[in-house]
Amino acid sequence: MPTENFERLDTTRIAQILSVALDEFTRYSYRDASFNRIIRNCQMAKGTMYYYFKSKDDLFLTLYKATVREFTPLLRLSQRPVASAGEFWLLTRELLGGLDLILTQKPSIGLFVTNFLKPQSLVEGHPVASTIQAIDRWLLTFLSRGQELKALRTDLSGARLTALSWALWESCRPLPSVSSGENLEPLAPEQLLDLLERLLQAALPSRRGRELEEGRQDSHFQY
Repeated sequence: MPTENFERLDTTRIAQILSVALDEFTRYSYRDASFNRIIRNCQMAKGTMYYYFKSKDDLFLTLYKATVREFTPLLRLSQRPVASAGEFWLLTRELLGGLDLILTQKPSIGLFVTNFLKPQSLVEGHPVASTIQAIDRWLLTFLSRGQELKALRTDLSGARLTALSWALWESCRPLPSVSSGENLEPLAPEQLLDLLERLLQAALPSRRGRELEEGRQDSHFQY
């Protein structure tokens, strides 16, 4: 966390330092973000920056704590119990709508969060790995509840549905196109919800299952 010396700076200088740091952590993964580059872009001596922050971790956590407050209402909403498949999907829509509101109204915060909030950050030893793990546990519990309520498919495990949900979350940030090299725009919330419903909703009988069922019915009528 920042030292008292940082808190004594005038608000304009504080905002400038945090803005430069935010840009760095938005452009690069945490592992590839450079503390030295942040210092250089702030146009200050290295010793001066260490007078304010002990490490890259400290600077990142300062930004993290400043942005996480934006998600407090969403956190409260995520704790609402659901008692039916309809309530499950209603809450899912509200959560996605609230998330999209934050990410679009404050795009710099949105880019910052989506850049680190992914399972890969656990491999990189991210300073907020505990937050990512907590979200993963909540997601598994929430999706398992959806399976209990017959809102979600049960032919896949809760862990598999969780992994698929994380993969769809990736689409909430710009993604490079393999063919063109251009960045693809993030999905709109209604598109993300549509994909979630198509991928995770309780599965209809497969074509093979329908054929077997129809075969049993035909055999019955032959008697």
